Amino acid sequence: MAFEHNPEFGDGGIKSRQTLHELLVKNERILYSVTGTLLVIVLALSLYVLGIFSGEPGGLAGCVVNAAGGPVTGTAQVETTPALVSADGCFFFAELPPGEHELVIETSGGSSLSQLVEIISGQAVELGIIAIP
Repeated sequence: MAFEHNPEFGDGGIKSRQTLHELLVKNERILYSVTGTLLVIVLALSLYVLGIFSGEPGGLAGCVVNAAGGPVTGTAQVETTPALVSADGCFFFAELPPGEHELVIETSGGSSLSQLVEIISGQAVELGIIAIP
């Protein structure tokens, strides 16, 4: 076992090279362990985020009626994606990103309605009948 004198420690400053080497190896193992754990956490979070934000698009459908229950024509819009409300009062969006969005319906008679909708990845959300006064 070789010893070396370290002047920083004063008179009792003799330290074993083997002990120093053991400390370095131990710290290196801890560093690798922490680094590996952090990489696993970052990978898991990345997969989680990608699963949420890059999910399969979903659809949205509904039919708009007036106070008397008759079909209403006009436009429906989710964010920047427009759709026509057909003569039977129905609309359909085929490819919307998953998440919460605002649906705005404007009738040809000038009435409008706004509501939040939740688009589900890979599914068509059916709103049913939407009455506009």
